[in-house]
Amino acid sequence: MEITVLHHYLGKTAYRLVAEQDYTLIGAEKDVLHLGRLSRRTYQYVQLRICDFVWSGMADYDRKEIAARLDGIRRQTGAQSVEGAIIYLIMQPATEELQEAFVGGALDEFSIVLTTAGYVPLAQKWFGSNPPVSEKLVNLSVFDYEPAQEDVRSTEYWLQTIQQWEQRRKQELQQVFSYGKPRVTYALLSVMIVIFLAMEALGGSQNEQVLLAFGAKYNPLILAGEWWRFVTPIFLHIGFMHILFNGVALYSLGAMTERLYGSGRFFIIFMLAGISGVVASFVFSPHISAGASGALFGLFGAFLYFGIQNRTMYKRVFGSSILILLGINLAIGFLSSGLIDNYAHLGGLGGGFLAAAAVGMPGRRAQISIQIAALTVLVLLLWLGMTSGGAPLDTSLFR
Repeated sequence: MEITVLHHYLGKTAYRLVAEQDYTLIGAEKDVLHLGRLSRRTYQYVQLRICDFVWSGMADYDRKEIAARLDGIRRQTGAQSVEGAIIYLIMQPATEELQEAFVGGALDEFSIVLTTAGYVPLAQKWFGSNPPVSEKLVNLSVFDYEPAQEDVRSTEYWLQTIQQWEQRRKQELQQVFSYGKPRVTYALLSVMIVIFLAMEALGGSQNEQVLLAFGAKYNPLILAGEWWRFVTPIFLHIGFMHILFNGVALYSLGAMTERLYGSGRFFIIFMLAGISGVVASFVFSPHISAGASGALFGLFGAFLYFGIQNRTMYKRVFGSSILILLGINLAIGFLSSGLIDNYAHLGGLGGGFLAAAAVGMPGRRAQISIQIAALTVLVLLLWLGMTSGGAPLDTSLFR
C-alpha cells in the first residue's frame, strides 16, 4: 500500500471520528493525529498513527509515553479518568506474527486505561485485544471502507475539512443558544428577592401568617375562591437557604433555558411549570407551601423536550448531566420527607415538558399537531387539578 493512500485513510478516518462520533482534533504531527472528547467524567482519547511496521517494544514505549501526557489532559479537563487507544495504521502485510506486537497491549494505572491496536486498512484486519478497541470508545464502523477505491486526498486536505466541520459545529452550538438574553430570568430573580426582603421585614418568611398574607398555597383559601394562590407561591420562599438554593438554580438554569427558547417562550414555560407544581401540591399535599422549585423542575422538563427534538445537540451539550442532576434532586426530595414538596417538583417537571412542547423550539418548523396536543393535555390536567377539591386540611408548615 502506498503512503499517499495511508495518509488519505488517516485523514478521512479522523474526519469520520469528528463528524460521526463527536470527537475533536486536539493535535496533529507528521503521520499522527490526536483526537479526544469528554464523556461524562471520562476523557476519551484516540491516536491514529501511520507505521511501516510495529513491534512489541515500540507499542509498550508508546503506551507509557502517551499515558504521561494523558494525565495532564485529565487534570486540565477535570475528568476523573481517561480511556484511550493508540491505533496503528500499518503498511506491512497482515500476518499472524503481527499479533505478537500487541500481546498484553494495555496499560491500566492511575485512572488511565490505554490500549494499543493495529489495523491493516487494505486487508481490513485488526490486531490486538478482542475487540481491539472498546465500542464505548470508538464505533469501529468508521474504519470500514476501502481507501484504494476512492480519490486519494492528502492529510492536509482532511485537516482543513475537519477544521471547517468543527467551525460549523461551533456556529450551530452558538445558534442554538442565541434566541434570547436572560433578561426575564434576572427580572424574575429580582422580584423574588424583593418579595423575600419584604416578607422578612414584615415578620419573617417562615411566619405562617406572613406566608398566607403574601399568597402561599393554602388549600382552604384556594377552595374559598382565592385562585390567584396557584400563581403567587412561585415567587415566595421560606427562609434564607430556600431562596439561596432556588435563586442560584434560577440564575444558572433559567439563563440557559432563556437563551435556548427565547424570552417569550421561557416566560411561558416557567409560569406554566410553576402553576403545574402548585396545582400538583394542591391535589396531593395538604400543607402550606411556597417556592419556585416546581418552576425550576419545569426547566428540566424543557431541557428534556429539547433532547427529544435535537438529540445530537443535546448529547453534545449536556450528555447525561441533565438526567443525573434531575435524578439527584428528585432523590433528595424523596429522602427529605416532610421538608420538600416532591409533588410540586413532579408537577412542575411534567408541566414544563408539556409547556415546552406547546410553545415549540425556536428556529424549527412548527409542529402544530404536537403543540395542540401538548397544550390540550396541559390545560386538561390543570383544570382537573384545580377543580379536584384538593388534599385534606393540614396547617403544618411545608416547604
